[in-house]
Amino acid sequence: MTFGSKNNFWFFLFLAAGAIIGGLLGDTLEASQFFGSGTSFLVHKYQVLNIPPVDVDLYIAHIMVGFSFSPNLVAIIGMILAMVIFSHL
Repeated sequence: MTFGSKNNFWFFLFLAAGAIIGGLLGDTLEASQFFGSGTSFLVHKYQVLNIPPVDVDLYIAHIMVGFSFSPNLVAIIGMILAMVIFSHL
């Protein structure tokens, strides 16, 4: 599998990298308050997907599984930039 091949694996890898880098940048902006009062708009989390935890008790093991996806605006911008970069490869 080469890096230039446009398949689903690389696309989702780019999206995940854009979301992670954007999320980290958003957390850094929130801590530094670089944009003053405008920072709260950029780092507000938007809940996109929320699957509440499901609890399974198997008597020998206790399993809890759930998923939540709530990116901030900077992470969404990072995902859009990742899609643009991916389309130009």
